Order: sequence, then structure tokens, then C-alpha cells
Amino acid sequence: MKERALRIGRPTPLIGVVSEPETFDPARPAVIILNSGIMHHVGACRLSVKLAREVAAKGLLAARFDYSGIGDSEPRRGSDSFDEVSPRECGEVMDYLEKTRGCRRFILYGLCSGADASYNTALVDPRVIAIAQIDAYCYRTLRFYVEFYRPIVFRLDRWRSFLGRMLRKLFGQGPASDTQSRSQPEGEDYEIPTYTRIFPPREVVAKGLQKLVARGIFMYVNFTGGEPAYSYQDQYRASFPDVKFGKLLRVDYYPQTSHIITQPQCQAQIVQSIASWMAEVPTSGG
Repeated sequence: MKERALRIGRPTPLIGVVSEPETFDPARPAVIILNSGIMHHVGACRLSVKLAREVAAKGLLAARFDYSGIGDSEPRRGSDSFDEVSPRECGEVMDYLEKTRGCRRFILYGLCSGADASYNTALVDPRVIAIAQIDAYCYRTLRFYVEFYRPIVFRLDRWRSFLGRMLRKLFGQGPASDTQSRSQPEGEDYEIPTYTRIFPPREVVAKGLQKLVARGIFMYVNFTGGEPAYSYQDQYRASFPDVKFGKLLRVDYYPQTSHIITQPQCQAQIVQSIASWMAEVPTSGG
């Protein structure tokens, strides 16, 4: 395997790394690994690096890059939203790999906002033949609430905590008024940075997924225990009952791991599963 730094586009280039297999076949799909939130192309817990190298070991070229304004890529001028910019910039990377390596088909991978970007890019770029996602858009079903609350109902400590809060509220015994002031450093002004991920309406995502199915796009969706809106293996399919995924969709659920997959054993399992799936994606649609 060889790794090379990438500088793509002008006047402000996108920066990334390409991992090339020992034997490269441009007829096979190339993999593009997308940013997660503001995390640069190394990925949370080096997940992107590990995935790219595992993919290359299985014979596929893999490129991981930073969107403009993230990681090593400088900001570009413009006022378009990330949902508008991300497909264009991913398209630039595909253009580059098509021009320099002869790649014509692509598999996109992303976690969290990267999962969203892979879905949005697949909707508009016909060169995408498959997407692999971790904690993609998901929606609560009736069974979600059953699975979520069932273990809580039988926990005595949860009932004690709940009843204690209700009694304190009933008798006007709220939390101490100076709790917040004690938690803040004296004489300092600061803001807590937050990241807000907004899910589109379920019906909008369902229509988009139906378009991907009609094009024969393969999808591998993974969920972790860090996604609060997900609670059982088959919830993704149940969220979109009108979408006839058939054999185009594979779903795996890892309730024991966190959103950024900090546990080494889980990370190794997920990297291996995703890379193996990518290596088996057909070069033509399903």
C-alpha cells in the first residue's frame, strides 16, 4: 500500500490523503471517506485512517479529504450551506480521481454528518454506486419506545430517582440556586460550543432513499449505542416501510459502543465489516 497527500482544486485546494492498493484496478469502485462534523480527515479515534488502510488492503483505492474550512483545508468564499457545498466538493475529489486514476465509480463513507453528506451526494452524483454510513438519519417507531423503556421500567433505582424528583418538585425543593454559578469559573466569560444536527422530515428522506433504490445504490447502514433515536436492529427498515430496499440494504447495530466508537474491539469489528462489504460491492447496480 502507498499513501500520498492530495491538493485538489484552485485557488483554495482541498487537502487529503489517498491510500493506493498494491495492485490497482480502476474498474473497481474507489472509496471516499468524508468528514464527521468538524473532525479532520484522520477521523474520530483515527477511524478514517484505519478504514482507508483496510480498504486498500482489500484492493480498493481510498481517499479521505477535508471539506473547505475543516482540518487542513482552508475556507473558501461563499455563503452556501454545507448541504449544498459538500456534494460539490466531494464531486471535485471524484473528478480528480477520475482524471488521475481512471476511477469512474465510487463508494462514499461517513459517520454522523458524514453519513448525511454521503446520502446527499449520492442523490445528485450518478458516479456513486454505494454508501456506507454510521448513525445515519433515523426515526423513532412504536417499537423504539418499547425497546427503549423496557429495561428502565424494571430498574428500582430509576423509580426512586423519578419519585424523588417529583416529591422535591411537589414540595418546592428545587436544585440549589447557586449550582450554576459554582460550576462556572469566576471572572471569566465563555460560551460552550455546540453542534446541532437537524434531521429532515421522515417523508423527505424516504423519497430520497426511494430514488437511491431506483438507481440500484447499495447501502450499508450501521448504528451505535450512541445514537439516542435508535434502539433495535430492524428500526431503520421499519422507519421507512414504503421503501422497498430488498437486497440493496444491509443494517448492523452495535448497542455496546459509543457514537465515535472509542472501544478498540468494536472499532476493529466495524472497520473490518465495512471494508469487507465495500470490497464485495458489484461494479453495476443491484
